[in-house]
Amino acid sequence: MHARPVRSGHSGRCAVRPASSGRLRLPRSRTARVALAACAALALTAAVLFPGRRLGIALSVATGIGRAALQQRIDALEERAIRGDPFDDADRAFLSDLYRTLATGGKVAVVLRQTGRMMDHYLDGSGADYRLDPRIFTDNATVRAETDALRRRAKDAGAAPGASFVSAPIHMADPANPDSVAGLYFGTLRMTVASDRRGAPVLSFRAEVPWRWPSYAELEKRHGDPRAERFPIPGIGGLLFGSGDALLIGNGLGAELAEEGLATPFLAFAEWDERGP
Repeated sequence: MHARPVRSGHSGRCAVRPASSGRLRLPRSRTARVALAACAALALTAAVLFPGRRLGIALSVATGIGRAALQQRIDALEERAIRGDPFDDADRAFLSDLYRTLATGGKVAVVLRQTGRMMDHYLDGSGADYRLDPRIFTDNATVRAETDALRRRAKDAGAAPGASFVSAPIHMADPANPDSVAGLYFGTLRMTVASDRRGAPVLSFRAEVPWRWPSYAELEKRHGDPRAERFPIPGIGGLLFGSGDALLIGNGLGAELAEEGLATPFLAFAEWDERGP
């Protein structure tokens, strides 16, 4: 059946209705034409950002349509991984599409941009160290508390230029920083005492986070349950309004990517200087 857009006035909707002439007629209203062009542009952009099967995954995550079936597919893969059953080619293709979709979605969402880039790097498989924008650490209350503790240690020790102080491993996520919640895990912070050209004290920081996902066996040993660490992937409603259901994916499934040869762990790091002491 042929269809033509409905004149939508100022509603901006991309509605269509059957065309009695058998031809596709463009709407006369300028507002409707702009809305139609916007819808076409959005559809084209989505197809480019999420090629092939990734578009369906992205739509399910964003809108909730088909999310139940997607969740069942993920749950089934997690159960197989926990039992130690092998994945077939279709499973591996789905895993790759799923995480590539999440990586692209993170970058598009802006607040998860660095996490999305790290996921892409993980899937690219080079294993090379990856430099982060320091703001994922400096705009992070958890990390700031640790930098303050290192400053106190240096001051109490009367540290001279060249002295270094290293934190114990800490979970670097800050609930107020979504990128850190999604992208950071356990890592360490190093502070080195230095001086600038004028001799003023400078503190050089380096944060390091191994981007290696915990396996289901490690999670079971740590928590007594291999499904203990599951992270939510919110849809549009969750991102904008903090409401709506979310897709749940176990951290152990991320480790399966490396087990299946679909990804390679790496070291994520950032460096920055602050005034001392």
